[in-house]
Amino acid sequence: MDPNETIRLLILNDSRSEAERLISMLNNAGRPNRAQHVDSEERLGKLLQEQTWDLLIAHDATDNVPPQNAIRQIRRLNRDVPVVLLTDDSSSASVVEGLKLGAADVVRLDEDQHLLQVIEREMENRDQRQQRRIADRRFREAERRSQALLDSSRDAIAYVQDGLYLYANESFAELFGYSDKDDIDCLPIMDMVADKDQKHLKQFLKNFTLKGDDAESTKVEFEGVKHDGSTTHVSLDVARATFDEEPCIQFLARARAADTSEELEAQIAQIKWQDLATGLYNRQYMVEQLEKLIGAEGRNQSPEASLLYIDIDNYADQVQAAFGVAGADMALSDIAALLRENTQEGDLLARFGDSAFTLLVPAIKADAAVLRAEKLCKAIEDHIVDVDGKTLQLTASVGISLINDTTSSAESAIEQAVSAMEKIRAEQGGNSARLYEPAMSDAEKKERDIMTDVQHALDNDRFRLLFQPIINLRGSDDEYYEVLLRLLNHDNEEVSPKEFLDAAAKMDVSHKIDRWVILESIKMLSQHRSKGNKTRLIINLSRQSLCDESLPPWLGVAFKAAKLPSDAIVFQASEVDITNHINAAKAFAESLKKLKSCLSISGFGCSLNPFNVFKHVELGFVKVDGSFTQDIQNNNENPDALVDMIKQLHGEEVTTIVPFVENASVLATLWQAGVHYIQGYYLQEPTKSMDYDFNMES
Repeated sequence: MDPNETIRLLILNDSRSEAERLISMLNNAGRPNRAQHVDSEERLGKLLQEQTWDLLIAHDATDNVPPQNAIRQIRRLNRDVPVVLLTDDSSSASVVEGLKLGAADVVRLDEDQHLLQVIEREMENRDQRQQRRIADRRFREAERRSQALLDSSRDAIAYVQDGLYLYANESFAELFGYSDKDDIDCLPIMDMVADKDQKHLKQFLKNFTLKGDDAESTKVEFEGVKHDGSTTHVSLDVARATFDEEPCIQFLARARAADTSEELEAQIAQIKWQDLATGLYNRQYMVEQLEKLIGAEGRNQSPEASLLYIDIDNYADQVQAAFGVAGADMALSDIAALLRENTQEGDLLARFGDSAFTLLVPAIKADAAVLRAEKLCKAIEDHIVDVDGKTLQLTASVGISLINDTTSSAESAIEQAVSAMEKIRAEQGGNSARLYEPAMSDAEKKERDIMTDVQHALDNDRFRLLFQPIINLRGSDDEYYEVLLRLLNHDNEEVSPKEFLDAAAKMDVSHKIDRWVILESIKMLSQHRSKGNKTRLIINLSRQSLCDESLPPWLGVAFKAAKLPSDAIVFQASEVDITNHINAAKAFAESLKKLKSCLSISGFGCSLNPFNVFKHVELGFVKVDGSFTQDIQNNNENPDALVDMIKQLHGEEVTTIVPFVENASVLATLWQAGVHYIQGYYLQEPTKSMDYDFNMES
């Protein structure tokens, strides 16, 4: 990265002062920049379309433009803009989540030296990607020019491998009396050699091949057999060559001098590039012009263009069935005239296939291209096609691909436009326009589906509660259940929290789900206790709820309204959430104590110093991580580590719970260690009701 190069920077941050600090930091570090503070998605889309940007720096918790939405916009507009996220979170979880979203890196807030190194790396990476794209375009342009020279050369040229023609140009085809060069592809050489010379030519080619790279250019002469069976004397220059990255032999027959008028050349060119049925340019011309546009020097500095792929809906069923083959050409000519009326100066319109047209529009932004395509759809829909008095109204689907500094070839641009068009057909049946967007990965699709299920569950009350008993090993009469949450998807199948809670956190709806669980639990517990039961529940809370200062007052109101003693419910949060938000956890535990409830910690024992939490947060229950029990039951670990942990927990005067008890083999160890409560499928799997018989454990 050139230290004097100006960084074109987008900043997503709710705090404008923080954006100004970033800009000042870059300036002080000798990194000149031109930055824009973005405060809305609409503004972001406009900036991405109107200008070229090198980098986007976003705070991972910004509300105005969530980072995932910004990354989605960049992908949608096919921009090469790396995203660097800043985070307040000191854990690795934020880094992992940021990288999953598609960020290039995640940097702790205020770690400016780290950020500078990341910026320098991403700028260098972007420069390398740009240089690679430019090299790819130049290579493709060189290939295209070489191919064009071969195709149009008056010299007869062919490439041969293993006795077959890989390629022959028109002049070579004419030399042997073929009307189309494609007729020679993969044809055996000996089919075009007189019988008397075949042995001689076979020996010549064998000797030439054996010499390998040392073979020098030479000549060979033989009696050739034309397509019509007549013969002609052929003299060819023979040389080693490479075609389509394959080693082969080149045949070359020099053309005889001939005079061709400029007028005739122009007529030939017109015929070559024109579609006869519509009078528009043909596919070959469009592809060539598209390659020229993409391969132009300074492409990344010029305004972006768009390729519109316009395909008539139900062409075979409607047009060909109604008018026949000849009438269908007349109908297409009519549509072509309509499209021509809707072109502007600088546009390039071509017939691209049986029912497809392409429109190359220069200097147009993404939103404007979509609007243009929608107007074309409307114009075609409103137009009446008249063929010999028979009328028909048609519709079309228009796929759009953006041509900009990320576009490497005409082929990729066309494929993207066709893909967008096909997606319209699949999802809407046609008569619409769509901008190409990169396909989501399987993981992204799964996450999207789960997010849809979560929102549907919130809107339609599709969550369900299950209850798993927690049994006292010390002979107490206490009855505890842990409340477990399930989600019912569109297929009425249960989805476990492991799949949907992460999605809920990203959607910022975890606190809503927690409050639904709390209210439903209070309602069901009140009904259960009204029958004389002294049952208590343990309810899990998300990080959002743990840090929500408004939750404790809300709980007080909820308990009072249900006439339920607040000590009937214990609230539980994970070790990760409590240790990562120690101050919030401390405040929440103190608030629960005032309500005569308490806070429990789950997944205990996985951090480097798990007992440090007791210095800051008052806990009533500690549920150790289930991996300890599983390892003992699977004979992967001796019980000493768990036993030692339980003894230390006794010193903290907390109530211990050991989950994932799957068989009786571990019970003696847990009882001897002094564990207070156990939980697991050995006792009972989670059920829809609180129906466990605690008396049989007495």
